[in-house]
Amino acid sequence: MDLKQKFRDFAAAFEVAYATDDWSVIAPHFTEDASYTYSDGSDAAVGREAVLQKLHTSVNELDRKMDQREVAFQDVSVDGDTVTARWSGRYTKHGLPPLDVSGEEVARFSGGLISELESVIYDDSIAAFGAWMKAHGSSL
Repeated sequence: MDLKQKFRDFAAAFEVAYATDDWSVIAPHFTEDASYTYSDGSDAAVGREAVLQKLHTSVNELDRKMDQREVAFQDVSVDGDTVTARWSGRYTKHGLPPLDVSGEEVARFSGGLISELESVIYDDSIAAFGAWMKAHGSSL
């Protein structure tokens, strides 16, 4: 089983979900008892439906408030049942400077499906995001 390709398939389905706001298209990529966490220690979503809801809420809180969102994966690696994908994102809103962030998605697979997904935002990106929000967040 090619977990790197399975992750890429999930990432492509995520972009479809984002574009159409139909989050059911990513459901087949998760186990029923999947979990999703942020590296900041916020509450985990447990269960496929909770994961879909948390991902949906996450993009509504930032991505949809911007005029443009560009996310790209620079490296996808596999270690056993775990895929780690480094990414960078640029968010733009007319009249504001761009917001650049980067991090990793870490996906553990079970039976060819994602059983655990963690979004890790790098420390420098957390600092940049905080500074950007302090300066420009009221404009969103």
